Amino acid sequence: MTVIKKVAVCGAGGTMGAGIALVAARAGFETICFDQSADGLARSRKAAQKFFDKSVQRGRMSADDAAAALARMHDQTELESLADCDLVIEAIFEDLGVKQQLLGTLDGLCKPETIFASNTSTLSISEIAGGCERQDRVVGMHFCLPAQVMKLVEMSRGLMTSEQTFNTAWAWVEAAGQKPVQTQDKPGFILNALLVPFNNDVLRLIDEGVASAEDIDTAICSGLGYKMGPCTLLDLIGLDTQQRLGEAFYPITQDPRAAVPPIVRRMVAAGILGQKSGRGLLGAAASREPATDGPGFHVVRAGDSRSFSDGDAFLARAVDAPAGVTLCLGGAYAPDPSKTAVLVELGTECLGFHTDEDSGREGSNVLGFARYCNGSDAPSKLIEIVRQPNTDRPALEAARAVFEAAGFDTVVCADRPGRIIDRLVRPKYNDALRFLDEGLALAEDMDKTCCLGLGYPDGPIERVTRGGLDWHYEVCTAIFRMTGQAAYSPARRAVVAHDRAHNHS
Repeated sequence: MTVIKKVAVCGAGGTMGAGIALVAARAGFETICFDQSADGLARSRKAAQKFFDKSVQRGRMSADDAAAALARMHDQTELESLADCDLVIEAIFEDLGVKQQLLGTLDGLCKPETIFASNTSTLSISEIAGGCERQDRVVGMHFCLPAQVMKLVEMSRGLMTSEQTFNTAWAWVEAAGQKPVQTQDKPGFILNALLVPFNNDVLRLIDEGVASAEDIDTAICSGLGYKMGPCTLLDLIGLDTQQRLGEAFYPITQDPRAAVPPIVRRMVAAGILGQKSGRGLLGAAASREPATDGPGFHVVRAGDSRSFSDGDAFLARAVDAPAGVTLCLGGAYAPDPSKTAVLVELGTECLGFHTDEDSGREGSNVLGFARYCNGSDAPSKLIEIVRQPNTDRPALEAARAVFEAAGFDTVVCADRPGRIIDRLVRPKYNDALRFLDEGLALAEDMDKTCCLGLGYPDGPIERVTRGGLDWHYEVCTAIFRMTGQAAYSPARRAVVAHDRAHNHS
């Protein structure tokens, strides 16, 4: 059995490779930082010094430990220097031929017991291993960016990976202070299989004018409790990176959601890449402060409210006499042009169901709204406000002020099925449920991957189950009826839950 003492990282001049090298050196392993670019290695060396200095300042390492870790990192531009390494982790460009060529060269240089690990995020471990003669000693080891901060590592076997190799690599990941999860050798593993299509859906929403990047981030963070909105993440990783992921992922999966959206190609061609170029998705919309004072409103009801239970503090703010804003709850609606705004509570239906539509000319003082809730979960503090093409600007501002003055977060979106959150998350939940059926990973490992790799407060399986699979079926069915998009066709487990709840056979 291989005892791992010396590690090499190929591609250490890049962001991911540099992070993996930091993980290895910090954990006490002699670490060869290999890259063909001496300039790239020099940049990574400066970044490593800065990282360890900050770790000392924040009390996470002693000065002596930081100095020792940096001393364990050895920059090299010649592959021959990797000959006596026990573990070689490749984190080079996401190209199958290039990776196979690297492993083939290393196969002739390294000792027979050396394990090769690939940090690929989209390619098959079995295919990468085909580039060398030791396929039994090749394993998938996908770190998350930035590797020195994010603890998750997705571990996968190729068809020929031996049990001993997998167990040794798993033990090393744990010894390095990371948290491994097991997944199958399938496109995107867990993380990117869920994230790449989700991010593409976000980009299409922006391109279609459904909502601004800023409002999408607000909706996701407020409604779901994510630490970082998807547009912030896309600006961080770079739109060029998202394009490469789509180009690698779509040919393998043929999933239309994985295909690169046109907006990405336009922005990359224009040099608008995100933080690395100084301009990205965020920052285009004018900033605004939430309202602190709102207009008076009165309530009309036709049934129970989907957003506010009886006795809710928000409803206590309503006035008895008619006011400038009317709040229509529980299916109630009556047009009133004399009001500043008429706000109609929505479920899964579009606002046009109440107001009728006019070939894109619709719009008045009437807006829709929905307080986001994950099924049977407690309602969030997010209010999604629905506009039409010609919605009155004063009505929109009054709608936001009514809710913001009461402490809610508001976002504005076009009158589209699913609005922002359900439009984005329901396909991801369907994917996760399908992956569970396909044996990609255990439910716990899928949830763990999203929590550790993306900072989610809960994973997709936990969340969709807690909210109710029957509710997921209802929401997906409503969106599917209006869009015809296969992504919203309810997953098998949701259909089973719905049929059980309604005694269908």
